[in-house]
Amino acid sequence: MLLIIARARKDAKALSHALKEEVLTLKGKRSFEEIDLAFLRNKIPIFFFGKEDAPLAQEISKELKKITPLFKVVVLGKKSVRNARLSEIIKAFEMAKAEIRLGFKFEDAFVFTAEKSLIKEIHPDYDAYFLLGKEAKQNYKKFFGIEVKEGSLIVRKLFNEEEIYAPYLKAIISKKIGEPLKLKFYDKESPSVEVTQETLIEKNKAWLEALERVSMEFLKSQAEGEVGVPVSGGKDSTACLILAAKVFPKLKALYIKTSHEVPYTEEYVEELCRELGVPLVKKEVKFDVESLGLPTHENRWCTELKMKALKEIATSTLIVGDREAESRTRRRRAEVEHRLGRELFPLKYWSGAMVQLYILMHGIKLHPFYYKGFYRLGCTICPSLSEWEKIIYPSLFLFPGHQASQGC
Repeated sequence: MLLIIARARKDAKALSHALKEEVLTLKGKRSFEEIDLAFLRNKIPIFFFGKEDAPLAQEISKELKKITPLFKVVVLGKKSVRNARLSEIIKAFEMAKAEIRLGFKFEDAFVFTAEKSLIKEIHPDYDAYFLLGKEAKQNYKKFFGIEVKEGSLIVRKLFNEEEIYAPYLKAIISKKIGEPLKLKFYDKESPSVEVTQETLIEKNKAWLEALERVSMEFLKSQAEGEVGVPVSGGKDSTACLILAAKVFPKLKALYIKTSHEVPYTEEYVEELCRELGVPLVKKEVKFDVESLGLPTHENRWCTELKMKALKEIATSTLIVGDREAESRTRRRRAEVEHRLGRELFPLKYWSGAMVQLYILMHGIKLHPFYYKGFYRLGCTICPSLSEWEKIIYPSLFLFPGHQASQGC
């Protein structure tokens, strides 16, 4: 999906050494007229240039806009790419991917863009998603005392700190695991704009279609044998199933049902598969909390049990919803991995906001808990649950150590 491109062979060699990735070249060409970029329509290209090639970089940026919205052109601070330090190249690469994911402008709604973002700080570990649903708005009012609008943009930073834009920075809140909720900044005076889901989809349709095109081409070229999608009811696996159903006539959805599922999950997965016409294969797993204790970050026995169960029903190729914005571990994974089988990650470069709109664009609702204000879904004994999730649905979390402390 992602292509790294340099002008000259020596620059490509430097990039390949730093990034441990295959790099294409423009074969030393310095004239824009000599370069055919049409083949990039189904890819996400990241070009690297030195300062001496800044004019060429500018021309290529202009032309790429006519072909695809999904691209980044990087000009390093050295004369040529080969003169840059390894650390400079690596940092620029990670930032370029983050800028594709976190680029937003506001034109009656938040719109994805490859150009300068309205977000104050871009970071490779950040993600973004939209606040959707009346109940989510009510929960932000109830527990943080802030007025937020539907369609507000939420930037998820490190340690569950979040910035809320509506369209400008409206609030900063903390949902740090193990600590009370905290309101760190709130601009009461600036007006907020409410944006409907329909407007968000309409404004971002071209971007979403480009994402779909790239991911579908990737799946077509990489899948082997029988294909399955592990589904959890979460937004990422839901988007994967929609994508895969467009590519593969024969496909299975693989659902590991645990004894500690969030409510509505099984019903959501079943309805999703009915809507898409995909057969569902279930495997049940019992979490023996009394014997094993609650899982921790150091001892995720729950994940081990789920992976063991998935292995029993896994297909030759698994289409998995892991995204780079979720963790550094997932960012380091290749587009194709071999673990339980051949695993493909078609959403690797997507943001949470892109995933949300992609699902809604296909007339499919998100899991009900997203409309309460959840960013992610997990089991009710997940060690990654924050005070926010425990507070907005307290009846779920009745085990010792899961009591939530309310208030900011």
